[in-house]
Amino acid sequence: MAKMNNVTYLNRWNTSMCLRMEHEKNYLCDFNRLLHRGFPSTQYIQQGKPVESANRDGFILQIKERFDEKISEGASQITLYHLFNHTSQYLKWCDAKDAEAFTQQSLEAYMAALFHQVRLGTLKASSYSQKLSRMNVLFRDFLDLPSNWFLSIPSTGWGDAEPFEAYTQSDLKQLLPFLRQLFNQTSRQFLENPQKHIDAWKTTSTMTFRWHGQDYKLCSAISKMMCAATYLMSYYTYSNTGVLFELKRPTNASISVGEQWYQMPAFKRRSFKIIHVEMGEHGYLEVPKYSMGFFDKLLEVSKILDNSSNALLLQTIAHNKLQPVKQATLQAFNKNWLEKHFSFTDQTARKLRPVVSRFRETGSQITTAYQGELANDITLGNTPQTRKRHYTTGNKHNNNAMMQDVTTIRQEQAQSKQGVTAARSALGIEVLTIEEELKTTFPELSRTPNGGSCANPFGERSEAYNRKAQQRKLLKNGEKLACADLLKCFGCPEQVIVQSVSDIWCLLSFKECIEESLYLHLNAHHYRQNFESIVVFITEKIFPKINKSILKQAEALIDEEGLHPLWEDSDAVLSMIPTQRVDSAAKELIND
Repeated sequence: MAKMNNVTYLNRWNTSMCLRMEHEKNYLCDFNRLLHRGFPSTQYIQQGKPVESANRDGFILQIKERFDEKISEGASQITLYHLFNHTSQYLKWCDAKDAEAFTQQSLEAYMAALFHQVRLGTLKASSYSQKLSRMNVLFRDFLDLPSNWFLSIPSTGWGDAEPFEAYTQSDLKQLLPFLRQLFNQTSRQFLENPQKHIDAWKTTSTMTFRWHGQDYKLCSAISKMMCAATYLMSYYTYSNTGVLFELKRPTNASISVGEQWYQMPAFKRRSFKIIHVEMGEHGYLEVPKYSMGFFDKLLEVSKILDNSSNALLLQTIAHNKLQPVKQATLQAFNKNWLEKHFSFTDQTARKLRPVVSRFRETGSQITTAYQGELANDITLGNTPQTRKRHYTTGNKHNNNAMMQDVTTIRQEQAQSKQGVTAARSALGIEVLTIEEELKTTFPELSRTPNGGSCANPFGERSEAYNRKAQQRKLLKNGEKLACADLLKCFGCPEQVIVQSVSDIWCLLSFKECIEESLYLHLNAHHYRQNFESIVVFITEKIFPKINKSILKQAEALIDEEGLHPLWEDSDAVLSMIPTQRVDSAAKELIND
């Protein structure tokens, strides 16, 4: 391999050998430093201080050329910076050990030293594997050196890599109200006088945030507003920072049967694909109404900051210039303001702060628990391998509590020879950790097939079902049946009507199914005896209290898609008619 004259860059810093990465942290890859022993600083070389040539100019120039090629091809510049950093660590080690760089001997010795750190416990196996992977790329792809040099180097795998930890419900109850209030208050003040906040210098206080009775003056208020918006978006969409920072503001909303959806594309560099993040008023997905209110307000703010076409959704003002929200923006928000003025702690007394990856992991756990692994992979846009590595631990505190529950109950079972229910009762464990977690994630409100919900499905009304089931020995010890009399729901004090399009669609379909069942009855009197009071109650007591917009959307849904799948067949209501009523109606028909 051709080598350049060793004195070319001895006492002179060369601009062409320096690359400034177009990244939020403005990383600098100064290849001048790699030419000299000890990896001297850029400032040291520029000052003309004495440096010693490392006699590896040809290798360094080749690496620099490959960097230029990769950048022109659109490679990730942060990945290139990390490769530069690992290269510098290897060369510093070679200089310290007086070993010739870029040889098989120095490579094996360097990796052996790192492997020794793994065995001592001072370096994680996953970090070692990452370094080995980067060195493989450097030697094989950038310097065209033999790949068989790595055959004798031990590998450790990624077994000790720690996936992101989900938030507990206790954590979310602290963080989400805070973030919502911060965004709501700052966005309201921003919209009242946008230019005032846009023109303000970063040390000028232009907004006030009120939290728990105390007022906080806000400098760089737009950045704080958009940081809160970024964290809320990560919670509502389960998106990671790479996706959130690339989201384009949606210009058109897709409308389907009265429901509003926003679809935003983002390019994922590592997987080399475009994904779409969606926000919508979809009853099936249980998107909370306030999340759509937040998103509409975010769109309004985003348009004022940058009304150009194809603009990013999440942007801020820094040094009086429009800039995208970056990882550094979120870090400054947490370190310089949040942790300075507020003391959030989790159940183990650790500092609690918003982290995009933890919100994503929280969504991952909820989706897996209630919709399965496949739905989770689709929702997060990850392969099972990626999920296993980064999003499968849940929360350590909850996991330990659940394990403690299981261990304690099993021990009591072994000692007392009792079942699980009896063991729990003996130990005084009324609610398991997992039950408490599910209860808070999904409120104790049971949906019913008739379009309503029940606030107390295991109340007094369920006792009759339980008595019959126990008499017929259909229940195991500790099991309990919920109330299932759909006809008696209407007028029951425990009935709750949730004003969502999907629920009202189901209720309308139930009503129409009842009305269409008239021809299946023996006569009109029989129909009125069974269902008239229910139809009247729905029409006169429920519909007048339903939001007109939601009612219209539900009616449009019936016109568009027909009746709800549960009530497509009018025969579905026949099984709900009490047998004694059918017998008495038949006798009346015979007597007539």
